[in-house]
Amino acid sequence: MGEKRVVISTFYEGFAIKHIIPKLSPDKIIIVMDDLKSSEEKKEKMKENLNSLKDFFKGAIEIETFRISSYDIPKIMMEINNKIDEESKKGNKILIHITEGRKTTSLAVLFSAYVKKDLVEGAYYITEEDKELIRLPLLRFDIGETKKKMLNLINKGVKDIHKIMKELNIKQSALYQYLQELKQEDYLEKDKELKLTDLGRIMIL
Repeated sequence: MGEKRVVISTFYEGFAIKHIIPKLSPDKIIIVMDDLKSSEEKKEKMKENLNSLKDFFKGAIEIETFRISSYDIPKIMMEINNKIDEESKKGNKILIHITEGRKTTSLAVLFSAYVKKDLVEGAYYITEEDKELIRLPLLRFDIGETKKKMLNLINKGVKDIHKIMKELNIKQSALYQYLQELKQEDYLEKDKELKLTDLGRIMIL
C-alpha cells in the first residue's frame, strides 16, 4: 500500500483543515475531538462541522476521529503519543496541525510532537487572515536519565527515600540534590510530599 501522509489535527469548525489539505496533501486525517464539555449548541455545531468535512472529502481522504479529555494535558499527550506510534509502525509520515480547538488540546498535541520529534515530519498552524501555513519549530524535551528514573519511581508510588537511593544506586546527598533540582525545575510539587507536577508527568511519557 505504500507510505501514507497522516495529519493529526485539532478540530472545531473545520475551516483550517480544509485549507491545509492542498498545502500538506495528506492521505489520512486523524481528528482530535474534545470531549464536548460545552453547551448543546456548540456540540451540535461541532457535529455539523465534522459531518460537513467528511462529506466534502468523502472518497478522497480517509478521516478518522477520536475523543480526548479537554484539559488534562499529560493524558491527552499519552493518547496522541500512542497514535503517533501506531501510525509510525505502519511506515506512515506524520504531520501535526494545531490551528483549531481548545488551547489546552492544541498545546498537548504540539507537546506530543516535541516528545515524538524523531517520528514527526513537521507541526503546522494556518493563519486566519491570509491562510498562510506556518511551520512551527519542534523543540526537544530533555531531562537527565537519573532524574527521569526518579520521576518514574515517584510516579509509581515509591516515596521512601532509601528505596529510591537503592533503585538508583546513588548516595543520600545526591538524592536530595536531585530532588531539590526537580522541584526548582517544576517537575515535582514544592511541598513535602513527593508528587509529580503536570510537567513531571509529561517528562516521563
